[in-house]
Amino acid sequence: MDYEKDFENKIEKNDTEHDMTLPENKLGETSNEEKMYQEIIEEQQPYEKFETSMIPSNVKFRNNKKSLGKMVKRFRRRMLAYFIAVALVAALIGGGITGAVMKYYGSQNNASAQVVTRYLPLNTTSSDESGILNLIPNIYKIVSPAVVEIDTSAAYTNGYRTGYVPKGSGSGFIISSDGYIVTNNHVIDGASKITVKLLDGRSADAKLIGKDERTDLAVVKINLSNLPVVELGDSSKLQPGELAIAIGNPLGSSFAGSVTAGIISGLNRNLQSDYGPVKLIQTDAAINPGNSGGPLVNSKAEVIGITSVKLTSLGSSIQDPFGMFQSQGTPIEGMGFAIPINEAKPIIDQIIKYGYVERPMMGIGAQTITEQDAQRYNLPVGVYVVQVQPNSGAEQAGIQPGDVIIKVDGKDITSFEDLQGVLDDHKVGDVIKVTIWRNGRTFTVNVKLQSSANFQ
Repeated sequence: MDYEKDFENKIEKNDTEHDMTLPENKLGETSNEEKMYQEIIEEQQPYEKFETSMIPSNVKFRNNKKSLGKMVKRFRRRMLAYFIAVALVAALIGGGITGAVMKYYGSQNNASAQVVTRYLPLNTTSSDESGILNLIPNIYKIVSPAVVEIDTSAAYTNGYRTGYVPKGSGSGFIISSDGYIVTNNHVIDGASKITVKLLDGRSADAKLIGKDERTDLAVVKINLSNLPVVELGDSSKLQPGELAIAIGNPLGSSFAGSVTAGIISGLNRNLQSDYGPVKLIQTDAAINPGNSGGPLVNSKAEVIGITSVKLTSLGSSIQDPFGMFQSQGTPIEGMGFAIPINEAKPIIDQIIKYGYVERPMMGIGAQTITEQDAQRYNLPVGVYVVQVQPNSGAEQAGIQPGDVIIKVDGKDITSFEDLQGVLDDHKVGDVIKVTIWRNGRTFTVNVKLQSSANFQ
């Protein structure tokens, strides 16, 4: 420090051989050297005991430069130790205050300590049933008792005797304790007899409540009580990458109760059916013949989809998304599809209530006129009317086979899907304005929509 060097320089200038007497100034005050020495002594008082704190005016002391240097160095070391001790004490006090404040506010808010684990350790020896390794087994335990095998048979007559031959097998799941079961339409389509087998070994004949070919959904019922049921989730909240678990009976009884796991690979995938495009959930959870109609389950053990389709190859002959695709073309792996449960719920409710699904219909059979068709046949782009149902709203409005529908309610119609989309926005009994092209002439008619039940 500068004041230390200053002090030593002053001592050297006034140094005699051994001794020196501190002079008094004329007013009886101590000299500057006395003051500096007295300050050093006062600063050392916490560490050394002195009998007096005052330095007499005339004090003789040895001015040994080495002794003075040691004294200064010792003073500096002690001051450093003092500062470190003060800093440690302050840190301990500060930590205690902070801890007390956190504890106080925690108790005020009734909050308990929470730990966020970014990476969960995989402990293969863990027996904790809530652990990550037991998630899928726990989901299976919850859902599988309500998943059933559905076997269908076709009747035949051999002279005087009627018998049944196996037709196919699929899956389903119980939605009510009194026996209502959801499955795919293509699982039970054309069946003369439907048999349901439960995971616990029980079986019962099932009655067909109703079906809907357009959505590939059907409901059957068995006469058993106190049945296990699934919980339906919300497919609108799904995100790609979420866990997806399929439970069903691939290839029939031999593999009943199989569980496969994957993720949600995509949402709102459009596949073409005989009734237009359908929006499906895509998953890489393995789906095989026999899984159809079974549940696709999320991480909360909720049903978020109904497994329906497995894409096995991509070729020009692929037409039916609800059956097995042709084997030629590009082989495809890990592309399964399920009907979103939110789309299925209103259909299921109507089937249970009415035995069918009521939709507004014009009462026509139609097909799309593409740009190429329009150029080839000298027709406008739109929907070509192939047939008209007797007593339908279309017949009453004067629509005829050969007409081309080009607008509905002022909206351009360029495909059958466009027409179906407009009808889906209406209800039975609504009147729509349909613009028709007929032999080069365009006109508009009013069509009253009727229930699809009239054309079952």
